Amino acid sequence: DDGEHEVEWVGECSQQSAHVGRIMIRVLRWSLFACLFAATGTWAAPGAKILVDVDSTKRELRVLQGDTVLAVFNPISTGRWGVSEEKLLGDGKTPLGEFRVAWVQSSGEFGPFLGINYPSLARAEKGLAANEIRQDEFDAIKRAHASGRVPPQGTRLGGYIGIHGLGRADPEIHHDLNWTKGCIAVTNTEMARLLKWVKVGTTVKIH
Repeated sequence: DDGEHEVEWVGECSQQSAHVGRIMIRVLRWSLFACLFAATGTWAAPGAKILVDVDSTKRELRVLQGDTVLAVFNPISTGRWGVSEEKLLGDGKTPLGEFRVAWVQSSGEFGPFLGINYPSLARAEKGLAANEIRQDEFDAIKRAHASGRVPPQGTRLGGYIGIHGLGRADPEIHHDLNWTKGCIAVTNTEMARLLKWVKVGTTVKIH
């Protein structure tokens, strides 16, 4: 009898081992999929519930987590020619609206860079209606937003807008006036702090 029970027990263990093995394979497959998804740099899924609020009038950037203010940076710099809901390529203006951080660049002329998903779909719709972009360009922007990817950056609506530090730029000029070509600039120290909170997917409101 002991032998028979042992055979049955071994059989059950084998079945359980096979079941566990199948589960482990599924977990590994899911993990691989998650890693591949993360590697694409999509911005559709927000990161931590952090909001970057940019007040262009006050020249102030606030980092919020719910009702908690994590940091306030002032003064910041925006586009040298102001802000606009109808930004165009090369106009020196910062776009107004709600965006997401679409990619993070570790280094550049002004240090790390947090790129936003401009042009927005709303801006693209206005651009199409005003014949500022072609239908195929609008369609490409629409597809990018639908799939959570970076929209085309080279249309007449402009692109490569984001948040960056000063690099080697003059801190006094930064303190006294808006000087960027359309981005939002903070000091290098503030940028280092910002990178601790802001990830791909974080909402950025510019008003």
